[in-house]
Amino acid sequence: MYSHILQPTVIDLCASQFYWAQFRRTKGAVKLHLLLDHNGHPPAFAVITEGKKHEIQVAREIDFTPRTTLVIDRGYTDHEWFVKLTQRKVHFVTRMKENADFSVQKRELSNRRGILRDEVIFFFKLAQAGVECFFRRIEFYDEEQERVLVFL
Repeated sequence: MYSHILQPTVIDLCASQFYWAQFRRTKGAVKLHLLLDHNGHPPAFAVITEGKKHEIQVAREIDFTPRTTLVIDRGYTDHEWFVKLTQRKVHFVTRMKENADFSVQKRELSNRRGILRDEVIFFFKLAQAGVECFFRRIEFYDEEQERVLVFL
């Protein structure tokens, strides 16, 4: 089983020197997309794109090995991509967007410290499109920071 972090990083460049790297009106940039191995090995994947290229566009092109676990940020939120990952038996953990439109299919009981909710959910847009795929939603209370985190 593999465990990876998929992480984009914007690298600022001088727009007047690197005209091909337009990012904003007066700023140039490239984006470094890395697939980092949790075992401390060198990156499993690296690509450099224009700074404007969204990270999900790169992620969709990566062929992940089944049983891989990905840790990704909310910038990778794409429910259709999540379905494809699930179908390929690729697991992922991400923070859930606050405005996600979902319904709870099942609630699990948890006595683990900090777990407020453990639910199986589905997204309305996927269901309306005839896609049956369920995801696990975990609400966790972080005592140290005094905040609630919601993971998918």
